[in-house]
Amino acid sequence: MFSWGEDCEQGFRLRDGSTISTGDGVHFLNLSFDITDVSAGHNVLAFVKSNGDTSIIRTNESTDGIRVRGKQKFVKCKEKIQAVSCGDDMVTLLSERGKVLCVDATRTYIPRPLEALCKIPVSQVACGSQHSVALTKDGQVYTWGKDSRGQGPAGTNSPQHLRSLSALPLVQIAAGGEQSFALSVSGGVFGWGRNHCGQLGLGDTTDRHTPTPLHYLNSKKTIHISCGKNHTAILTKTGAVFTFGSGQYGQLGHNSFRDELRPRLVAELWGAKVIKTACGRHHTLVMTDSKRVYSFGCGTQGQLGHGEESHPSVPLPVQLPQDTTPILRNIYAGGNCSFATCTPVQEADEKSNTDSVNNVKQHSIEDMIDKWVSKCDLKSSKKIKQEIHRTFSSASCMNRVFLDQSKDKHFQTSTKYSGLNLSLVQPAFEKLVKKDDVLAEVEAAVLHLLPSFDEKSVGVEGLRIFLLLNELLHVIQRHKLLLSMKLAEAVAAAMQRLSAESLQVIGDWWASLTSSTMVRHVKVWKQALSLILSNEPVSRNSGVRNLLLVLQYMYNANNRIAGRQRIPEKTFCLGISETFLCEDLQIWHSMSKIQDMDHQPLILFNFPFVMDLKSKIMAFDINAACTQKEHQANMFWPFYFELKLKRASLLEGTFKQLASADHSAFKKPLVVYFDEDPKVTDVYKKDLFHHLFLEMVSTKAGMFMFNDSETLAWFPSTATEEEKTNFFLVGVLCGLALYNKSIIHFPFPLALFKKLLDVEPTLEDMMEFSPSVGRSLQYVLDYEDDLENLDMCFLITWNETEIDLDPRNPGKAVTGQNKKEFVDAYVSHAFNTSVESVFQEFKRGFFQVCDRDLVKLFRPEELQRVLVGQDVYDWAKLKQNTVWDLRVGYPTMQMFWEVFDELTEDQRKDFLWFLTGFRRVPILGMDQVQMKVQRMQIQGGQHYDQHFPSSLTCHSILDLPLYSSKEIMRDRLTEALITERGFL
Repeated sequence: MFSWGEDCEQGFRLRDGSTISTGDGVHFLNLSFDITDVSAGHNVLAFVKSNGDTSIIRTNESTDGIRVRGKQKFVKCKEKIQAVSCGDDMVTLLSERGKVLCVDATRTYIPRPLEALCKIPVSQVACGSQHSVALTKDGQVYTWGKDSRGQGPAGTNSPQHLRSLSALPLVQIAAGGEQSFALSVSGGVFGWGRNHCGQLGLGDTTDRHTPTPLHYLNSKKTIHISCGKNHTAILTKTGAVFTFGSGQYGQLGHNSFRDELRPRLVAELWGAKVIKTACGRHHTLVMTDSKRVYSFGCGTQGQLGHGEESHPSVPLPVQLPQDTTPILRNIYAGGNCSFATCTPVQEADEKSNTDSVNNVKQHSIEDMIDKWVSKCDLKSSKKIKQEIHRTFSSASCMNRVFLDQSKDKHFQTSTKYSGLNLSLVQPAFEKLVKKDDVLAEVEAAVLHLLPSFDEKSVGVEGLRIFLLLNELLHVIQRHKLLLSMKLAEAVAAAMQRLSAESLQVIGDWWASLTSSTMVRHVKVWKQALSLILSNEPVSRNSGVRNLLLVLQYMYNANNRIAGRQRIPEKTFCLGISETFLCEDLQIWHSMSKIQDMDHQPLILFNFPFVMDLKSKIMAFDINAACTQKEHQANMFWPFYFELKLKRASLLEGTFKQLASADHSAFKKPLVVYFDEDPKVTDVYKKDLFHHLFLEMVSTKAGMFMFNDSETLAWFPSTATEEEKTNFFLVGVLCGLALYNKSIIHFPFPLALFKKLLDVEPTLEDMMEFSPSVGRSLQYVLDYEDDLENLDMCFLITWNETEIDLDPRNPGKAVTGQNKKEFVDAYVSHAFNTSVESVFQEFKRGFFQVCDRDLVKLFRPEELQRVLVGQDVYDWAKLKQNTVWDLRVGYPTMQMFWEVFDELTEDQRKDFLWFLTGFRRVPILGMDQVQMKVQRMQIQGGQHYDQHFPSSLTCHSILDLPLYSSKEIMRDRLTEALITERGFL
């Protein structure tokens, strides 16, 4: 072993007392034993032999300040020791079995086991000046010792668990003077403790009392951390070295003596691939892949091995003896000492095969699962059970498996990328379900783990487990649906304890997966929710709420994805039973009586994204029916909201009666009378909405502005007070149509329905309303050259009026920096500013009729299609759903379908209006139209050929005469379909 620095030859028992040295103070110690680990503190040095024996050498200080290293003392221990770490006076030993023993070298050389860790196997120990850190084999961190600034539990020798690191897949711990670090498998660095010199690398000098991520090192592929008293060195997988903290002695290697508050690359080492780093009290060592050792920092005790070199702040090679032939294996630094262990040339190849980074070969999770499922009887294998429990009950263990190893991609782990290779997960988990006892052990282990999650965890790597558990639940559901329920509820409950930031990360990770994986994960939670909702009565406990909240997080994350890359919103939807919806409405209506907001019952209406459109329509209609009954019961005669109109003055009469009506009457069932006809029929109501909106929303009426193609209407930019009142009445009419299940002709863009639901219109809406303007604005956004070439300013023309979009800056030019501002202002003016007063009147009228909270169940495109229907006509479905009265007979049925098939597309649409009162198809499709054909009843002596077909639109019933020929049927049917028939 090579040794240089303070008393570098003293204390070791040398073979024949021989040493080889250089003029620069580096000595080759010819030891009679092989050293596998060395550590030095300010007053103590300890080493471990290859046979597991340990010795301690103490440095004593005389009254006149002279420090002298004492003799080597053997530590009597029943355990074989594999690692050692020294503080100023304390020595911490780690046995091969994972037991931690402590030696207070100021009093005795007898090791004392730490009782708190006796039953917890430990993999690493690290000591600062007066505190210690331990990393257990299941990835947990414990600290103990003096704590003046957060490096360990205050003034206690009892190890305390750092819960905030418990979920992280940690691979190393390090400790310096009063600072500590932990390193994750994907290069995440977390520091805490004293930071007066910036030794935590966080960009400031504020001490940290809890582990804090060092974000600057993200994606740098950190694989090792070394700590001095007040400085830190970081080694990356690419062989780069970053240092930070105190530079007082040049120990950072930046050719300066300045402190560095953030990690800084040691540029002087550029071109050399460093494979080892070590920090002493105020100096640093590095070893390259060519086995050259460099040092920098304080050299007053010869610890740099430079001799009289005058540049301590620059990495310079250590002058090792030239007449020795051993191969360097490792470097160590501590206090004012430096060491390099070596291997004879003949043994170098053998050593290189066994010396790995952690000196432990890790079995892959796939290999372990193969072993578990191959055992015939798990009950008799206690070891296998323990292995399963240790793996799946530890978030740290779970979060280090299934990493994306291709090109070290997992080192890129961030808030946007999980570092997992999920393609490996499902095949591995599929094996677990093959054996019930293995699966039961896995489930028990995960259930034991989940309660430990809380919002205090740091770093994102600890969140990987939630993507893995999604995959596990998917596999279990496919094979054992009921078994998955308990686990699904436990996972959902654990997610609710996470912070909002953690949930955002999980959502972003999930949203970055392939569409098929996203859909698969959504189906996991839909399946669990559906199973609960299928029970009667449905439990409205926190378990159901948690499942809904998980789906809510996924839904929100999906909405953050760019349009075409989103999975369809219907992926989240479930069909909800009418019974449950009625119960939901009852609870919702009683909510106003509940004052305690923390204990309000679960209401599905608060999660409308899980309701399919059929369920939303059903809920709205049930609520409308209940509201109508309430207003009928609470008000005097009449029990209906009656409109008595004349066909000749339909629009004028409707507006007049609506304006004079008590607004509360709008909530009653609507009844329409025409021309003093006392007959009450659903046909008149549908006739009203059909003809009224055709007249009202037309270019001839002049109420609205239209786009260039006159296919879409919009509100005018200016209106008198009387006109504003009319727009209030238009809103009332739209509300009445929705409230009374009527489809209307209302050719407005989606922007209107967005505004009703408080969703901001976008450039896409302009593309719909005015494609030419929309394309022009998109061109502005996409234009990459200097926009000054286009000679554009914030002055536009809208609705034949010139508008300055930024009146505080007249003539403001559109530039590359403000082009998005210009486009947003243009869209906002068109759909918001220019029509604000008119739209607010329309909105007020609409919600005078409809319950705002029930309307908000719908998405904008759903609300639009519910109100105006759709133009997808599946005539084959109409035929398929038609029910025939047996008295009609087959010949007439065949004749009717032949005539129907010969109609033009417009005539078929007229037939739909004739049958249902609507010319457009209901939003749920032609399945909602079930025509019933019955034989028309005629008086004796009359002939069928004299009669026209008639319909009962509220029930989609067609009264069909038994015509004598196909030609007569065609004539009578087409004449009956004239849309103006009976409305002149």
